[in-house]
Amino acid sequence: MQPPPPPLPEAEPAAPAIAELPGPVYVKDPPRWSYFLTPAALVLGSLIIAGTIWWTRDDSAATVAASPEDLASVGGVASVVPTAIPPETSPTGLLAAMTGYARQTGLNEEQFTQCISSPDNVAALNASLKDGSALGVSGTPTFFINNKKLVGAQPFALLQEIIQKELDGSPTSLDGYSPALQALAANNPPNFAIMDSKPDVSGAQIEGNANAKVMIAEFSDFQCPFCKQWTETALRDLRSELGNDVALAFLHFPIVQIHPNAGNASLVAMCAGEQGKFWEMHDLLFARQSEWASLK
Repeated sequence: MQPPPPPLPEAEPAAPAIAELPGPVYVKDPPRWSYFLTPAALVLGSLIIAGTIWWTRDDSAATVAASPEDLASVGGVASVVPTAIPPETSPTGLLAAMTGYARQTGLNEEQFTQCISSPDNVAALNASLKDGSALGVSGTPTFFINNKKLVGAQPFALLQEIIQKELDGSPTSLDGYSPALQALAANNPPNFAIMDSKPDVSGAQIEGNANAKVMIAEFSDFQCPFCKQWTETALRDLRSELGNDVALAFLHFPIVQIHPNAGNASLVAMCAGEQGKFWEMHDLLFARQSEWASLK
C-alpha cells in the first residue's frame, strides 16, 4: 500500500490571546485561524466570561454568571454560561432558527423546549470542556483514535492510516507511522501524538459499535469552520468504515470565546440526542452553520 499523501497546508497561525481581539466575534465568514487557539487564548481564568447560552424560559429568566471557581474548574476554558434570551429577539433569532431545526428533524417540540432549558445539560457541556482541557485539547477539531491524538481537519488518508494501524496492532512509537504523520508530530505544538491513555467516551453519542476495537473520539465545535469542513469531507468517507470494528464518538468542545453560538448549538444537538436524533441534528447544524452562526 502506498503511503498517504502529505497533509494539506494548514490554516494561518493560531489566534492571538482573546484579550487582543476587538470584542466578541460573530462569525459569518469565519477567519481561517478560528479552528485552533493557543493555550494563551484559552487560559482566561476569571478575567472574562466569553460565552453565553440563551436557552431559558421567558417567564422564568434569570441571568447566571460564572464564578472564578467555575472558570478554573475547566482548566481555563471559559465555561458555558446560561443567560436569559431577550423575548423581543426570540421570534426571528437564534432560538427560532434552532426550533425550526428541531421541527425539521422530527423532534417533539415540547420535549425539546424543556430540554434546552435544563441546567443539567449546561453542566454536562462544562464537564465536557473540562475533560477535553484535561486531555490537552486546545482547538477543534481534535481527534483521539484510541490513544493517538490528531489535531485539525487533516486529510482523510492520514486518519485512515491511523485507524488501520490500530486495527493491525497499535504502534507504540512514531517510527510506526508514515513521514506525513511524523511531520505532524514534529510540529510545535504537535498535531499528532501518542498519548498514555484514550478518552472516556461513556455518555457520548456514538456512531458504530460502542465496543469497537478502534474508537475515534472527536472533540468538536458546531460553529468551527474547520469542523464543518471535516464533517462535509472526511466524515463522509469515514462513515463507510464505521461498524463493528470502528466507531465515532462526538464530544462537545464549544469554544465560546470566538464562537458565541457554539454552546447553543451543542445544547440543541444534545437535546436532539435525547430523542434519538443526534446525528441528524449534527449533520444539519454543520450544513446550516452559516445560517445560524451570527444570530442572536
